[in-house]
Amino acid sequence: MLNPAPFFAADYFATRDVTLGRLQKFTVDVITRLTQDNPGQAFAPLIQDLTTLHTDLFGAQATADAGLSQRSTAAQQMWGALADLQAQLEADEELLRYKAKKTPALLADFLPHGRTEYLQATLATAELLLHRATTAAATHAKTLGTDFDAGRYAGFLQAFRAAREATGQGDEQTAKARAAAATHRQDLTLRLTDAVKLVAAYFRPELLQPQAGASQAPKAASPAPASS
Repeated sequence: MLNPAPFFAADYFATRDVTLGRLQKFTVDVITRLTQDNPGQAFAPLIQDLTTLHTDLFGAQATADAGLSQRSTAAQQMWGALADLQAQLEADEELLRYKAKKTPALLADFLPHGRTEYLQATLATAELLLHRATTAAATHAKTLGTDFDAGRYAGFLQAFRAAREATGQGDEQTAKARAAAATHRQDLTLRLTDAVKLVAAYFRPELLQPQAGASQAPKAASPAPASS
């Protein structure tokens, strides 16, 4: 029997032209076909390997996607905490300026550069500004009176830090899952190559050859001689 191995690369599917979507569809198709035509359970170990590797690869991919989703959600929450701070300062600004007439240090602690600095904040400067406002709120809570809620400022800072931590966790989860997925993909494509070679070994080479005379077109019948 012809050995098919030399006609295939070590990993026939090791190309990025084979997208994850195509790879998933092809793997499921191979598993299904092997399961439906499995003489004497000859393909049982291969089916089990392919099923496990398919689950590992696309499970890791799902974990990576979940990490990206977590990061995106957490980043929005970070911006949300900053937006809440900006809105609260706007709501409290009149009170701050009124109380600052007797306590000038109050504006210096809350708004050393006015509210513009807060309105132009980025995620890189947000924690510094949130921490400043939280500290100022705690320091001047008594002066600002019962109409002022210092706890809100502390809550904005806590929400920002929690969201930032969740962002980091999402990044870490995505990185680990992507590394695992790369390994699982290689394992799967190698086993798929084994599947191609193993299935090919079950075919007799002569079945792929044309039968003798099959390529020759039948000769047309000679026309009958015209009658005189």
